[in-house]
Amino acid sequence: MFGPLKTLLFLAVLWLPLSFFVWFYFAQVFVLPVAALSSGILEAWLPQVFVGMEQTRHIIEFITTLPVKPEMLVGLDTSQGTPAVVVQVNPMIYGYSIPVLTGLVMATPLTSAQRALQVGAGIAILTLVQTYGAVFDALKSVTLQSGAEGVRLIAETGLSPNFIAFGYQFGYLVLPAITPVILWVMFNQAFIQLLVSAPGNEFPDGGTAGSGGGS
Repeated sequence: MFGPLKTLLFLAVLWLPLSFFVWFYFAQVFVLPVAALSSGILEAWLPQVFVGMEQTRHIIEFITTLPVKPEMLVGLDTSQGTPAVVVQVNPMIYGYSIPVLTGLVMATPLTSAQRALQVGAGIAILTLVQTYGAVFDALKSVTLQSGAEGVRLIAETGLSPNFIAFGYQFGYLVLPAITPVILWVMFNQAFIQLLVSAPGNEFPDGGTAGSGGGS
């Protein structure tokens, strides 16, 4: 009834909402490896800035060495020491690539084993993409939103604000959008070839159309 391309699109429309629902419902589980990896990277890379991490549901809170601004301490008991700035990151905004890839894989004609392998490998790779986004989100918050003390600390590490801004934009705008599509194409090259060569999926021949119009 449908060609392979129309069948893929139809099934993708059905699978994508379900994939997003499952991903969001189990958000806390999906964030666990991202929290562990991003915290380990930041504390090993910049120990003079990041000293700990806590996860609250799907939100990661990075504990820094930055002191809280004095005006925010009015009325608080500081006898046990001055609290430090906590940087909150929502890694879910970098993880939507996981349900996108899952939906595409489930819509592709594969065996159950092939689907499981592609989804598993995809989640592992996309977790690294999500971790990249969380790391640069934390760096961006310290550099651009924590005042002069944050700028000073980051400058002492040798990182430039332009580098951090570029890394943040790349992790926010580019990687989550293109990585799932690239992975799906890499995983399913034979099926992609079938889509390209299937009757009715060819691109129109501009030269032929032009010559016909001239006659």
